[in-house]
Amino acid sequence: MKRHNIEFLWAWFDALRRNDSETMAAALDPLIVWHGIQEGLVCHGAQEVIATFASGYDANQEIDSLELIGGDQQIVLGVRGPDLGEISDVPIGGEIYNVFTIRHNKITRIDDYLQRDHALAAAGLT
Repeated sequence: MKRHNIEFLWAWFDALRRNDSETMAAALDPLIVWHGIQEGLVCHGAQEVIATFASGYDANQEIDSLELIGGDQQIVLGVRGPDLGEISDVPIGGEIYNVFTIRHNKITRIDDYLQRDHALAAAGLT
Protein backbone atom coordinates (compact mmCIF):
# COMPACT_ATOMS: atom_id res chain seq x y z
CA MET A 1 0.00 0.00 0.00
CA LYS A 2 2.85 2.41 0.73
CA ARG A 3 4.26 2.07 -2.78
CA HIS A 4 0.81 2.49 -4.30
CA ASN A 5 0.27 5.70 -2.32
CA ILE A 6 3.67 7.08 -3.30
CA GLU A 7 3.05 6.32 -6.98
CA PHE A 8 -0.44 7.80 -6.70
CA LEU A 9 0.93 11.05 -5.32
CA TRP A 10 3.78 11.07 -7.84
CA ALA A 11 1.21 10.85 -10.66
CA TRP A 12 -0.73 13.72 -9.09
CA PHE A 13 2.39 15.89 -9.09
CA ASP A 14 3.05 14.91 -12.69
CA ALA A 15 -0.43 16.24 -13.53
CA LEU A 16 0.49 19.47 -11.72
CA ARG A 17 3.70 19.69 -13.75
CA ARG A 18 1.71 19.24 -16.99
CA ASN A 19 -0.94 21.77 -15.86
CA ASP A 20 -3.58 19.02 -16.12
CA SER A 21 -6.17 20.26 -13.65
CA GLU A 22 -8.71 17.66 -14.77
CA THR A 23 -6.44 14.77 -13.72
CA MET A 24 -5.56 16.60 -10.52
CA ALA A 25 -9.23 17.11 -9.66
CA ALA A 26 -10.03 13.45 -10.33
CA ALA A 27 -7.55 12.45 -7.61
CA LEU A 28 -9.01 14.83 -5.02
CA ASP A 29 -11.99 14.13 -2.81
CA PRO A 30 -14.59 16.82 -3.55
CA LEU A 31 -14.64 17.72 0.17
CA ILE A 32 -10.86 17.91 0.56
CA VAL A 33 -9.50 20.34 3.14
CA TRP A 34 -5.93 21.66 3.16
CA HIS A 35 -4.75 23.13 6.47
CA GLY A 36 -1.75 25.41 6.07
CA ILE A 37 0.89 26.29 8.62
CA GLN A 38 -1.33 28.93 10.23
CA GLU A 39 -4.86 28.68 11.56
CA GLY A 40 -6.33 30.89 8.83
CA LEU A 41 -4.58 29.21 5.91
CA VAL A 42 -7.20 26.74 4.71
CA CYS A 43 -8.32 25.58 1.28
CA HIS A 44 -11.71 23.92 0.88
CA GLY A 45 -12.56 21.81 -2.13
CA ALA A 46 -10.66 20.55 -5.11
CA GLN A 47 -10.58 23.83 -7.06
CA GLU A 48 -9.03 25.82 -4.21
CA VAL A 49 -6.40 23.12 -3.62
CA ILE A 50 -5.53 22.95 -7.31
CA ALA A 51 -5.32 26.75 -7.63
CA THR A 52 -3.03 27.01 -4.60
CA PHE A 53 -0.69 24.24 -5.75
CA ALA A 54 -0.63 25.64 -9.29
CA SER A 55 0.23 29.16 -8.12
CA GLY A 56 3.07 27.79 -5.98
CA TYR A 57 4.36 25.74 -8.89
CA ASP A 58 4.06 28.65 -11.30
CA ALA A 59 6.14 30.81 -8.95
CA ASN A 60 9.17 28.82 -10.22
CA GLN A 61 10.70 28.56 -6.79
CA GLU A 62 14.09 26.88 -6.79
CA ILE A 63 14.05 23.59 -4.91
CA ASP A 64 16.96 21.45 -3.79
CA SER A 65 15.12 18.27 -2.91
CA LEU A 66 11.83 16.45 -2.64
CA GLU A 67 11.24 13.64 -0.19
CA LEU A 68 8.27 11.24 -0.22
CA ILE A 69 7.71 9.00 2.79
CA GLY A 70 4.87 6.55 2.37
CA GLY A 71 2.47 5.19 4.91
CA ASP A 72 -0.66 3.10 4.66
CA GLN A 73 -2.98 6.12 4.52
CA GLN A 74 -0.66 9.12 4.72
CA ILE A 75 2.30 10.30 2.69
CA VAL A 76 4.73 12.95 3.84
CA LEU A 77 6.13 15.25 1.17
CA GLY A 78 9.17 17.25 2.19
CA VAL A 79 10.31 20.14 0.01
CA ARG A 80 13.57 22.00 0.59
CA GLY A 81 14.97 24.96 -1.27
CA PRO A 82 16.52 28.40 -0.95
CA ASP A 83 13.43 30.18 -2.28
CA LEU A 84 11.15 28.74 0.39
CA GLY A 85 11.50 31.69 2.70
CA GLU A 86 7.99 32.45 3.93
CA ILE A 87 4.33 31.69 3.43
CA SER A 88 1.81 34.37 4.35
CA ASP A 89 4.48 36.25 6.29
CA VAL A 90 5.47 33.15 8.28
CA PRO A 91 9.18 32.30 7.92
CA ILE A 92 9.57 28.66 6.94
CA GLY A 93 13.33 28.41 6.83
CA GLY A 94 13.76 26.75 3.46
CA GLU A 95 11.65 23.64 4.03
CA ILE A 96 8.03 22.59 4.42
CA TYR A 97 6.27 19.27 4.87
CA ASN A 98 2.83 18.30 3.61
CA VAL A 99 1.00 15.29 5.01
CA PHE A 100 -1.40 13.91 2.39
CA THR A 101 -4.17 11.59 3.55
CA ILE A 102 -5.32 9.16 0.87
CA ARG A 103 -8.45 7.05 1.17
CA HIS A 104 -10.06 5.02 -1.61
CA ASN A 105 -7.68 6.48 -4.22
CA LYS A 106 -8.56 10.07 -3.36
CA ILE A 107 -6.59 12.71 -1.51
CA THR A 108 -8.94 13.66 1.31
CA ARG A 109 -6.80 15.99 3.40
CA ILE A 110 -3.50 17.88 3.37
CA ASP A 111 -1.81 19.29 6.48
CA ASP A 112 1.32 21.46 6.47
CA TYR A 113 4.18 21.32 8.98
CA LEU A 114 7.39 23.26 9.38
CA GLN A 115 9.30 20.40 11.00
CA ARG A 116 9.90 16.95 9.56
CA ASP A 117 9.45 15.13 12.86
CA HIS A 118 6.07 16.81 13.43
CA ALA A 119 4.89 15.77 9.96
CA LEU A 120 6.10 12.19 10.47
CA ALA A 121 4.33 12.01 13.84
CA ALA A 122 1.10 13.37 12.35
CA ALA A 123 1.29 10.69 9.67
CA GLY A 124 1.99 7.96 12.21
CA LEU A 125 5.42 7.36 10.68
CA THR A 126 7.69 7.94 13.68
